[in-house]
Amino acid sequence: MFDYEKAPYLELKDYPAPNGIKSFFVPMNDSKKIRLAYWKHLSKKAPCRGTILLQQGHNEFIEKYFETIQELIDRNFDVVCFDWRGQGMSDRMINNVNKSYISDFSIHDKDLNFIIQNIIINNFTSPLIGIGHSMGGHILLSSQELIKDSFKAIVLSAPMLGFKNENLLFLLIYIMNLFNKGEKYFPGSKPNMGQETPFEQNDLTSDFDRYKRTQRLVRKYPNIRLWGVTNSWVEAAKKNILKTRKDGWAESIETKFLIINPIKDKVVDSNKTIKMAKRLPNCKIINVNNIEHEILMEKDVYRNMFWSLFDDFLNSLKI
Repeated sequence: MFDYEKAPYLELKDYPAPNGIKSFFVPMNDSKKIRLAYWKHLSKKAPCRGTILLQQGHNEFIEKYFETIQELIDRNFDVVCFDWRGQGMSDRMINNVNKSYISDFSIHDKDLNFIIQNIIINNFTSPLIGIGHSMGGHILLSSQELIKDSFKAIVLSAPMLGFKNENLLFLLIYIMNLFNKGEKYFPGSKPNMGQETPFEQNDLTSDFDRYKRTQRLVRKYPNIRLWGVTNSWVEAAKKNILKTRKDGWAESIETKFLIINPIKDKVVDSNKTIKMAKRLPNCKIINVNNIEHEILMEKDVYRNMFWSLFDDFLNSLKI
């Protein structure tokens, strides 16, 4: 369907890619290549309900969501997913492939718009529904300023809309950008230099098997995972977060949102998410207990909760 360079993808013996995967490198306007994968609805038993654009969080990659993608396919959707530039198997912005670097989050917004306009609109079934986790959720929200009419609805999982101890963090970001180059590791990011974090020390999920599954994928291709964030990345994230907090910014967005907000999240500040939800005119927020940051990588009981909320939300929109 597309005349792009084919892209590789990772599989495990007990965790193959969903059937029908197509994977390509798509060049953006600046020639940086984004790795994109898609699945077309093939079932003859039910019509296609639309297209899901599934966007992962910071330092994640397409393969981590194969299980989720299969569940969306089973719900009769086309599915599109891509690695944000600077992570996964997409091109990096600097020569060091281990560092998370971006100079401005508006670059992500433009990449998203490019893919919607050039890949999705003319080749996939409408309506378009977005699912964004963490940083992916942040970008899906912030991009509404550029692409207000593209999505019928958006579901956000633990979106990156604020951090713990933010005043101190923002002061440190300011100091680091005065005295350090943007490509240096940000001191608060605790770069792991490629070392695995033991399950007992992780802040992402309480599900041992799914956590170890991600680690097994990374072992097959270590460069798919970044070691830590740079001063430039955290400065860009800060600026974009503050942009969304300006008076009138969120209030002008008419897209319908469902936000799943783990209130004990150790990665992002769930209270900042609650504040944003109150400002969005068409937003339903569900605050959930006992769930770590990555609900789609959580235990079945919590994942089933997510899918129940997701199905009810789309049914309420008659999708």
